[in-house]
Amino acid sequence: MRIIAGEVQSATATTRLIIPSAGLLAWEPFERVGETVTNRTRHFPPHAHERQEVLTYVSEGLAAYRVGDGPAETVAPGSALLLSTTSRITHSISPVQGPSVRWFALVLSLVRVLPEMRLQSSHRPEAPTYEDTALVRHLVGSGADMKSAAGLECREIEFVQNSTSFLRVGHDRKAIAYALSGAGTVGGFGLEAGEGALIEGASGIAIGGTPGLRVIVATAPLVPPDRGGSDRSLADEPPSARGPS
Repeated sequence: MRIIAGEVQSATATTRLIIPSAGLLAWEPFERVGETVTNRTRHFPPHAHERQEVLTYVSEGLAAYRVGDGPAETVAPGSALLLSTTSRITHSISPVQGPSVRWFALVLSLVRVLPEMRLQSSHRPEAPTYEDTALVRHLVGSGADMKSAAGLECREIEFVQNSTSFLRVGHDRKAIAYALSGAGTVGGFGLEAGEGALIEGASGIAIGGTPGLRVIVATAPLVPPDRGGSDRSLADEPPSARGPS
């Protein structure tokens, strides 16, 4: 396991990157992991994705999220969006109300060929549940409305007391635990806000936290879903969860 401190970049908006950074240029299938804060004067420009899956999770502020030339969606704190695309497409996020907006983003390589771009959103996330005395919100995968074409599973864990939360990873998956706020431990190693723990070859992990620690935990398979495999998770979505062709 490795602890990576976020590397701050501020050419446009202020971004704290775990991947890619000087400490870690790549860690497949994760291509980009970090947080961004933007305001009305320092914009995060529209940018393109191709053969990638992108999770956007807004933690502070009210944002406008736009894919391509489509209409902007208003995204409140606690909302998440999952963009899955084989073809090249742009998206952007900017403040709507208030001085700034802060979001966590995770980009994975997408091997599976999709017939069309898919955009799923969760604007009213389910109420968190207590698991091992911590509050857990399921964002993608098991227990969540949004399903991944890349095999991503993601949740947010918030500690409200001194406690330890145990999570299954699996030897066939990689995991990233990113601290949004507070401080704690992952597998006995210290973790502070803006840092990420990279876990590989472990059946599970123990996250110890104090009140105020919020952690995003994401896992992905070492061997991604194949190109020809059936995309049952996406095929079973209601039409409202799918993007335009």
